[in-house]
Amino acid sequence: MIEGKLVGVGWAKTGTSTLGRCFELLGFSHQAGRLDLVEHLADGDTDAIIDVARSWDALEDWPWLLLYREFDAAFPGSKFVLTTRDPQAQLQSWRNMLRDGKHTWPEVTRARQVLYGLPFPDVTDQQVLARVQQHEAEVRAYFADRPDDLLVVDWTKGDGWPELCGFLDLPIPDEPFPHANQGDYADG
Repeated sequence: MIEGKLVGVGWAKTGTSTLGRCFELLGFSHQAGRLDLVEHLADGDTDAIIDVARSWDALEDWPWLLLYREFDAAFPGSKFVLTTRDPQAQLQSWRNMLRDGKHTWPEVTRARQVLYGLPFPDVTDQQVLARVQQHEAEVRAYFADRPDDLLVVDWTKGDGWPELCGFLDLPIPDEPFPHANQGDYADG
């Protein structure tokens, strides 16, 4: 088993729900996003977030993905998974999520302002993509000399059980690779 934590550090709409489902199928206790912790992040209180994380083997989504440095320090031996995706497909998925109106209420807008560091709701596609690319570059740079600690995957390009289980040194489960939260990518 993993000595520290398993932490998904991929940005929203890159297959984080799929990663979470994988963690569950592999037998890890798993916590997905916790927007209720965002104000701790805004206040610079990462200790409160780390304390919540102590209860779980694996974490993905907000706010966990932003705290890879802190998790690395707090939980030695942790493994990190950066889920990636074609930027235009990711942007379209993000637009689709916002289109339904369920993800635009004031509390979520405030959370996005803190998490992205952008002036939501008044942001451009270019600003969002630049922020995602900045995050991915920072994660890759942080782990550049530690390839055994970071796995970079793109589920849409066929990555799956072999890559994830090889990274974690676990046998491949006897069930199909999950694809959670797949959406409609029509422009509508």
